[in-house]
Amino acid sequence: MSYERPSSVRPRGESPTLSDETLERNRERSKQYYAMHRDKVLAKLKSKYAQKREAETKAYYEKHRCFFESYFKVDVPTTTRELPSTRGNESTTALSTQERTTAAGPLDLSFILN
Repeated sequence: MSYERPSSVRPRGESPTLSDETLERNRERSKQYYAMHRDKVLAKLKSKYAQKREAETKAYYEKHRCFFESYFKVDVPTTTRELPSTRGNESTTALSTQERTTAAGPLDLSFILN
């Protein structure tokens, strides 16, 4: 026993075919709405564009994250380690600055220029 789908049932994900009259009526309705709400429509388009562009940029960065981190030596802001010091905060800032300058790799710009 095989089951045959009736001809009136569309496959999943397929949109219905609209007649020319329906398409024209939809176009006219869209034009009227745009004419009445032009500022609102443009504001929404701009915000959607900005959101999509930001998402694309973030996705591109995530896709090539390994390359960016290794080649450009992206420094993630870290908190300075608190060391017990007798002279105050001067030694901790000097130590963290010294650590940053000695950590230059062969692809780091400071390594190339020095």
